[in-house]
Amino acid sequence: MARPPDLKTIGAERGLSRFEGFSDAVFAIALTLLIVEIKVPGSPEGPQGYTDLAKAMAEQWREHLALVLCYLVIGAYWLQHHYSGRIYDRSDHGFSALNLLFLLAIVVTPYPIRVWCFHFGTRFEDTASVTLVAGLALTACTWMSKWFYGLSGHRRVMDERLAPDFPTQMTRRYGAATVIQIASIPVALGAPRVGVAISLACVAFFLLPQPRPRYTPGKEPSAEETSND
Repeated sequence: MARPPDLKTIGAERGLSRFEGFSDAVFAIALTLLIVEIKVPGSPEGPQGYTDLAKAMAEQWREHLALVLCYLVIGAYWLQHHYSGRIYDRSDHGFSALNLLFLLAIVVTPYPIRVWCFHFGTRFEDTASVTLVAGLALTACTWMSKWFYGLSGHRRVMDERLAPDFPTQMTRRYGAATVIQIASIPVALGAPRVGVAISLACVAFFLLPQPRPRYTPGKEPSAEETSND
C-alpha cells in the first residue's frame, strides 16, 4: 500500500522479498550447519579407539542433545520470522540493520546451547546454565528491537491494514516471553536447571501457531495477494 513521501526517512523503503530471502538463507545455513558439528565415530575428527560402534554413538548424546535444542530454538524463531511476513509489508534501513543484529544472534545461538549441553552434570553446569539463559534472552531482545521499531512512527514498516488492537496483542505476547526470559537469568544464578527450563519453555511456546492477523474491516488482503505470498 502506497504511503505519502516522508522526508525524515533515512534510506530507501522497499518490499520484503529480498529482505525475507536473505533472512531465510541465513536461517537455512544456521540449521544445516548443526549436523556438521557432530563428528562420526571413526572419521578423522570423530571418536577413535572404540570397540563398540553403537556405544560410541551413544556416548555422543551431548552432541545429539545440542543438535535437537539448537534446531528447536532456531526453528521457533524461523516460524515467527515466517509468521511476521504477514505483519510487515516493507523494510527500510533501520529495520534491515536491526534484522542483521537479530540474525547475528541466531547464528550465535548454537554456542551457548552447546556450552550448556557439554557441561550439563559437570562442575561447570552453573556457569553454562547462565550462559545459555543469557544467550536466549539476548536473542529475544533483538527480536523485540525489530518489533518495537516496526511499531514506531505509526507502524513504520507494518501493514497499515492491520486492526489497531492486533499489534497490541502481539506486543503483549512477545513482550511477556522476553521479560520472562530476562527474569530467567537471576533464576539461573540460584537454580540453574530451573532457569534453563523456563527459558527453553518460553522459546518452545513459539513453536505453536500464533493468532491469525486481524485487519481493519474492508481492508483484508485479497485471495490473490494471499496466494502470491
